[in-house]
Amino acid sequence: MVPSEKEKIVTALGDLSDNADLGRQAQYINELLNFAEANEIPMQSTMRKCGGCCLGKEVVETAKEIYTKAASIEQFLTELNESGIGGGNLYIENGKIIGVYKNCYCDIPYEVKKLNPSYCQCSAGWFQHLFSEVLGKQISVHIVDTITNGAKECTFEIDGIFQGE
Repeated sequence: MVPSEKEKIVTALGDLSDNADLGRQAQYINELLNFAEANEIPMQSTMRKCGGCCLGKEVVETAKEIYTKAASIEQFLTELNESGIGGGNLYIENGKIIGVYKNCYCDIPYEVKKLNPSYCQCSAGWFQHLFSEVLGKQISVHIVDTITNGAKECTFEIDGIFQGE
């Protein structure tokens, strides 16, 4: 986010207190995303960076270890699913990895009614960061649908896995 966009948001919404409870954090995030959308401030990159920050180093290291021992991408995904990394619902379809969340893994969506759907860019960023780190190349992620959009589950297409192999 460029400084002028950040300034515009902070001027409109104020700063979030460091000791804000989860409910206030969720409300602020939703207000921020709604304000950004109304003012045409792009948030995809910022939210994806947030998702990457939520990915623990130990998860990346575990996934890297699984990847180095796997004989194929299919086996890698099976091992990730068994370990619960990535929601436990990863599979290949049409040359892409599909990641499915049966429920939200973040507490924020449970705290706000009608959470701005762009919040789910965070999960896309989590997948993007995980697979980019593990595979050592840039991976792209497309949000197919999410619970915040009213779907029964969140679905992400993870692409770039098989390019250059």
